[in-house]
Order: sequence, then C-alpha cells, then structure tokens
Amino acid sequence: MARPDRLSDLRLKDYREPVIEFSCQRCDRRGAIERKQLVKAFGADVAFAVLRRRMAMGCERMQTPEGDKCGAHFPCLGDTDGPDGSQS
Repeated sequence: MARPDRLSDLRLKDYREPVIEFSCQRCDRRGAIERKQLVKAFGADVAFAVLRRRMAMGCERMQTPEGDKCGAHFPCLGDTDGPDGSQS
C-alpha cells in the first residue's frame, strides 16, 4: 500500500497493524495502543494528525509562538509521522 506523504492524509482506516506505537523523545513519553480501541474511540476515518494531537494532549511544546515543537510521533509510520509530514 502506498503511504500518503503527510500525516494529515493518513487515516486510521489506512493502517491495518493491530497495535499503534506513540513516542516523544523530548519528554520521554511512549506507549502503544490497540488499533481497535482507537477506532472505537475516534472512528476509522480519523487522521493520524488528530490522533497525534490527542495523544500529546498536555504537552506544552505543542503550541508555542514558533509553532508546533512537540516531538510526538508514531514510530510505526516511518517517515510520514511528523506534524508537517516529516519526522519530528
């Protein structure tokens, strides 16, 4: 399956692995959640960009005067998981 270039283009329904990993090297936050739970909570059409914001909720780096400086990403998505389509 071809991956979209941007995190905002990739939807949960496009990713079929049973577990989705989440990580931030800046604040040492990490975790893994079952895809089924995310679909149940947010729907299959939710964008990974929205999931990233939800998973990083409370991060003071998410909204700075310089923009999004949060390092949160989905390692399982490779190079499509930064806020602008590049790794954070």
